Parts: sequence; structure tokens; C-alpha cells
Amino acid sequence: MIHKIKFGKQTIQFLIIKSDRKKTSEISVDKDNVIVRIPTLKTNLEIKNILKEKSKWIYKKQLEFKKQKSSIVKPTFSKDTTVPYIGNNCILKIKINQKKNSIKFSNSKFIISLIGKRSLKKEIQKIYDEWLTIKATKYLEARTIKLGTKIGLKPSKIQTKNLKGRWGSASKGTITLNSNLMKCSKDTIDYIIIHELCHLKIQDHSHRYWNLVRKHYPKYEEKVKELEVLSRIVL
Repeated sequence: MIHKIKFGKQTIQFLIIKSDRKKTSEISVDKDNVIVRIPTLKTNLEIKNILKEKSKWIYKKQLEFKKQKSSIVKPTFSKDTTVPYIGNNCILKIKINQKKNSIKFSNSKFIISLIGKRSLKKEIQKIYDEWLTIKATKYLEARTIKLGTKIGLKPSKIQTKNLKGRWGSASKGTITLNSNLMKCSKDTIDYIIIHELCHLKIQDHSHRYWNLVRKHYPKYEEKVKELEVLSRIVL
């Protein structure tokens, strides 16, 4: 059940989840979503009163998330939680007892269908990661070509991999980008691409290198700080 509340020009959407297992109401908040878990017996009027009572607190929490260097929430791959995609925390819905394993993304929501009778987190993560890699291959290659043409630094080869512990690399004309970049915002992706493109010209991290990065991405220092946080969540 979906509810919406307006704060001036901004509308906040609430996802209502009823459960027989819940004894008390619980609200979880991130930058993009508000999930309200309540006992099944709660009436619509009671739900409305809960949202009204907590609306200011929810609005304040979302503003806090937006002010943070990174608002991406580390995924747990449980149903009705969130997974990151292009800098947003997207609601994850799970369907069991389906004809085949599949994943669908629409309206900032992921729907993963599973053949089995249980929603296994490892299986959910595998389906999500494979989907992300497919999206990354197309997007990151196209974006690298576009940015490389713009700044005059063109790689001879572009490849995408699920790297561990690093966002990308550049060697002998080849740029390798981490498919997990698709969890980051578009401007963060652009920074990493420019970072690696600059390494095609200067391999080290000297002052000359950072001056080149600054030329093409003036606010790079903000991204360096943001990526320190993101690396603990995404990589």
C-alpha cells in the first residue's frame, strides 16, 4: 500500500508493509524511500495517524541523508529493503515460486523473481549483480567514449569487470572499470572515468597528474572524499 504526503513542493512516498509477525510499528528511512512496517490489524486511520505523527521526523531524516557525502545504503538483499542503482536506493521486491529466476527494474523499483520457495540472499545478490554487470558494460563503455572524445584522451580498449577493492585501472591504453560503479551517481561515475582517462597520459599520482584531473573535473577533491565513504559500502 502506497501513501504520499506533501511538504511544500516535495512529495514523500511511503511504502506500507503489513505483517502478522509485527507487534509494533517500525519506520525505516533513507534518501529516496520510506518503508513503514506495521501489524496487519492496524486500520487505515491508524496508519494515517502514524504517518502524520512521524512526518516531520521523516522529512528531517531525508534531508540529513541528502546532506551526507554518500546516501547510498549498503544492501542486505532482503525483501522490502533497498539496493543501490545510479546513486539511488531502490526498493527491492521479491517474488517466490515463479517459473524462472528473473529481474525487472521499473519506476525506481527492482522486482526479483525466484523459482524456489525461499528468498535466498546469495541467489538474490547473484541475479542483481549479473543484471548490474550487463547494464555497466553498455553504459560505462558509451560514457567513456563520450568523455574521452570530449577531453581528447581516448583509450584503445574499454572493459568492465566486477573488481575487488578498486574502482578502475588504466594500463597500456586499456581502461578497466568496476561494474559496481553503476551503484554510484552519474557524476561520480564521470569522475572515475576521467580519473582513469587521465592515467592514459600520466600513470602516477603526481601534482602534474592531479592538475590534469582538475582541468577536466575541477571539483575532484569532493569526489575523492565521497569515494572514501562509498568504497566501504559498494566495493
